[in-house]
Amino acid sequence: MSNVIPFDFEGSSIRLLDLEGSPWFVAMEIAAVLDYSDAFEMTKRLDDDEKQNRQIAGLGSPSGGRGITLINESGLYSAILGSRKPEAAKFKKWVTAEVLPSIRKTGSYTAPKAAPSPVRLAYDAAKAFPPLFRVARLLGCDKNAAAISANQMVRQLTDVNLMAGLGQIHLVAEKQDTQFFTPTELGKRISTSARGVNLLLAESGMQMKCGDTWEATEAGMEFCRIYDTGKRHGSGVPVQQIKWSPSVLPLLGCEKEAA
Repeated sequence: MSNVIPFDFEGSSIRLLDLEGSPWFVAMEIAAVLDYSDAFEMTKRLDDDEKQNRQIAGLGSPSGGRGITLINESGLYSAILGSRKPEAAKFKKWVTAEVLPSIRKTGSYTAPKAAPSPVRLAYDAAKAFPPLFRVARLLGCDKNAAAISANQMVRQLTDVNLMAGLGQIHLVAEKQDTQFFTPTELGKRISTSARGVNLLLAESGMQMKCGDTWEATEAGMEFCRIYDTGKRHGSGVPVQQIKWSPSVLPLLGCEKEAA
């Protein structure tokens, strides 16, 4: 039984065969890497127990005539010592430190993946930030709190601190004394009903109707907070309540509150 394991050394394809638990290399491929003129020139200096010719399906002559010459680990080291190519030492270190230990441990070799570039990491982090920011806003966070929360999640996912990279170590907190009111409470200020306030908010692009409930638009998120009422619909979905800052009233065409 033989198991062909392909791998790559600086663009050169090399195949290793596992023959009864021992690694054997395709001689002509090793000869090319080590800059021998051909496999014969390389293998003629090897001992008989360091090389062999085998008929292996998929390798060698398409007609199945001569088979293919293989060299074992000892033969590989002898070939490396006889090579005048400067990269021979590098090839030996790669085979002995990476390829063979990996094959003995897992039965295969996977080339180490290059670490993502800083630009790629920053791009992935920036791509993840906007949707996380929007989720934080929907959960009732103000803009700065949403940015902090989104940055924390991005950092957990990518290990990239976008805020620190952009020099935004500290965000100025939004006013903590801002109060938010239900449409009913706002309606009392402008002498109209909760329904009237909701319609004004919708007409102004602050919210939109989704089924039986109102949902704040992206424009409206600047003026509202969303609270969990602790109740649930029959479907089990939590009932949320939108409360609005009085600063939204001028945008609804209500410049003055009722006395």
